[in-house]
Amino acid sequence: MEHFITRKEDKLFNGQDEFRFVSINIPNLHINEDPLPNWHRIDPWEVEDALKTIHLMGGQVTRTYTFSIKGGIRPGESGKAHIYGPGQFDEDLFQDLDKVIELANKHNVRLIIPFIDYWDWFGGIKHFAALRGKSATEFWTDRELIEDFKQLLHYVINRKNSYTGVPYKEDKAIMAWETGNELDDCPDSWTAEITDYIGSLDKNHLIIDGKYGISEASLDNPNVDIVSNHYYVDRGHDIVGRVTADVELAKGKKPFIIGEFNHKDTQIVKEVLETGIEKGMAGALLWSLRYHSKDGGFYYHGEPSEPNNPCFNWPGFPSREVTGEREKLQFLRESAYRIRNSPIPEVDEPDAPILLPIESPEMIKWRGAAGAEKYILERAEQPEGPWEVISDNMLEDSIPYVPFKDTPPGECRYFYRIKALNQAGPSVPSNVEAVDNKVSSK
Repeated sequence: MEHFITRKEDKLFNGQDEFRFVSINIPNLHINEDPLPNWHRIDPWEVEDALKTIHLMGGQVTRTYTFSIKGGIRPGESGKAHIYGPGQFDEDLFQDLDKVIELANKHNVRLIIPFIDYWDWFGGIKHFAALRGKSATEFWTDRELIEDFKQLLHYVINRKNSYTGVPYKEDKAIMAWETGNELDDCPDSWTAEITDYIGSLDKNHLIIDGKYGISEASLDNPNVDIVSNHYYVDRGHDIVGRVTADVELAKGKKPFIIGEFNHKDTQIVKEVLETGIEKGMAGALLWSLRYHSKDGGFYYHGEPSEPNNPCFNWPGFPSREVTGEREKLQFLRESAYRIRNSPIPEVDEPDAPILLPIESPEMIKWRGAAGAEKYILERAEQPEGPWEVISDNMLEDSIPYVPFKDTPPGECRYFYRIKALNQAGPSVPSNVEAVDNKVSSK
């Protein structure tokens, strides 16, 4: 990355080139809440899979979720959280964010990082205030709480990456800081003070107003670089009309991005992207992507049979047609190139998957390859082959993940390898794993 992303009037720039993007949120990029009710650190291999996937989708940007706070629904009172108290931060979890930023640089993906949530999932303003024994309504005006929040900002922005040695405020992979996520009752006076403070710490990065919806005051605030909105039916069914109105409201003043959106109707998802691109939005992020698990299969959030399933696994699967997964994701990829006036490239064959150690032929698991549509499993009686195709249509679409069950004919040692496959062709073979098959005496 040669440049920080900058703003001039209502446009974003990467150097001298206008910067516009269509991509997808990854709320679990820095800590993982899935599958429910689990809450755990993310593995570096999983981070890399997520960022590779953004690249394959044509995305240039992704957005994390907020920093977690002790007492929120997911971390609870005893789970790991980024914030335990005023000035008390979890070094392990921030090292995980260090790794995210290091890999974002490697895969040329820009990050939007919001600081605090309005809601309770990861812990929000209520839980931040509770660290001082105060209420959510006091978060916006209580001087002690405001100074505590500034302490968090200072810690994050000035943090030096433990992997690269680069301070966050000097890292080009960070596109923007966002004051928070869906800060519904946020007073303009709080936004003015907080954005002024962020700007005093960091002259390189853009600042997004995290209020739910566009504030007129933020359009005039010199410290706010980007305004955004989120679009779900709970705020009104005319999503396309709301997008049009917001783009027009921000035009000539500030770049506008769709921070989050989704809809069970695939056509509405398409219309939102088409309208935003045509009207001149700077960017849009669909909600939301779940990546491969290091233990096999994908992470998920909700059931794929639900029309409002709030997550996607790239590149989408035929079994999830009720959610429009494949169609939505393919249109997202097309839009990611259309918004930057770039031809849509051909899909490359996937990288090799990783076959996990096999304890039984009935429990064959693998780490998936980003962009794979299905897999080919091969078996042999010698480590160098010859190889017999056991299945050429292995999928990762089951929720929860179900390992592949093989039934080899004899009692001996068998060797396995696996290839990933998409429309461009098969990958090179994976590593080889061996297992002793024991035939039942019944």
